[in-house]
Amino acid sequence: MRFGVLRETLPGERRVPLTPEGARALVGRDHHVVVETGAGLGSGFSDTEYLAAGAGVVYTPREVAAEAEFVLRVHPPSVEEIGQLAPRATVMAFLHLAGQPAAIHEALVRREATTLSMELVREGTDEYPIMEPLSSIGGRVAVTLAAWHLTQPGKGPGILLGGSPGVPPAGVVVIGGGTAGTAAAAACVAHGAQVVVLDIDPRRLARVERTLGHSVVTAVATEFHLARFLEQADLVIGAVAVRGEPAPKVLRRSHVRTMKEGALFIDMSIDEGGCSETSRPTTADVPTYESEGVRHICIPNLPSEVARTASRAMASSLLPYLQALGGGVRHALERSGALRHAVGFLEGKLVNRSLRRFVAAPYVSLDEIVRLVED
Repeated sequence: MRFGVLRETLPGERRVPLTPEGARALVGRDHHVVVETGAGLGSGFSDTEYLAAGAGVVYTPREVAAEAEFVLRVHPPSVEEIGQLAPRATVMAFLHLAGQPAAIHEALVRREATTLSMELVREGTDEYPIMEPLSSIGGRVAVTLAAWHLTQPGKGPGILLGGSPGVPPAGVVVIGGGTAGTAAAAACVAHGAQVVVLDIDPRRLARVERTLGHSVVTAVATEFHLARFLEQADLVIGAVAVRGEPAPKVLRRSHVRTMKEGALFIDMSIDEGGCSETSRPTTADVPTYESEGVRHICIPNLPSEVARTASRAMASSLLPYLQALGGGVRHALERSGALRHAVGFLEGKLVNRSLRRFVAAPYVSLDEIVRLVED
């Protein structure tokens, strides 16, 4: 297989999906790897390291497209970049196709491309081995940011998450009990904060309690509980996600108004559109804005703030699937149910059932094209 790695162009994105170690592993299996120059610099990996690993380095996305039949990216390529792909090339990235504009879908169809969304690779009923390590990192980064922005040098009210003897700790509400929310809650507990985790699924809340014990309070995310806990919170972290779909707006503007003046809200769901009506993307350079008296941090791609760690976590979880795909995409899809969940388009045909509401293209069942071979 000829693998290619495109440099990220999204502002603030510094991760790379394939590290030099990953490139070396693929080259060791007789695959060809080509990397766009500078693709790893944001994570601290030089072109020289990729060359030493046996990869080739080229100067433009067009050169990557000319050499690669399988293109890797953290974020989706643009319409122009899709147009440069070889016909029937495969693209693997955190594609979030449900939230992409129609022009992206149309470009993929025209190119007869195959897409694999890393966020949808699923083992078993509820294990996402590529997404979950990054979600966990993102949750921990969110709390690191919060700890700073609650201090006066961080232009906050001067609150220490863990309080002090005789001074109560900060009140934290985490909305969403998935991987990111649990990691954020655990980090807040480690700082000594009082933490409430809200989720609509009691099973997730049970998992949170099994993981963190009675150091957190869990409650079903009803209107009553939202109103009760939001007005007491110094910090609210939104970690709401619906796989393959835009994030639901669980916080209305009226909810935000009930929060303390000067409270901090971090929307970790901003990559999928945000979970609050008051959310809009910010950057690491200008991370905060105020809405309804509440400071907001809505930085997309929070794991990119620790790009080297995040890239190594991503590459190590991705590599087994790349090795399986090295024998051919159809061959891998015949044998991997995990990868079948991630397919959006197969050679330009929409084959993902859940995307039918978001993509204006004829749907064909994946089973009609590539059947899963039972062991």
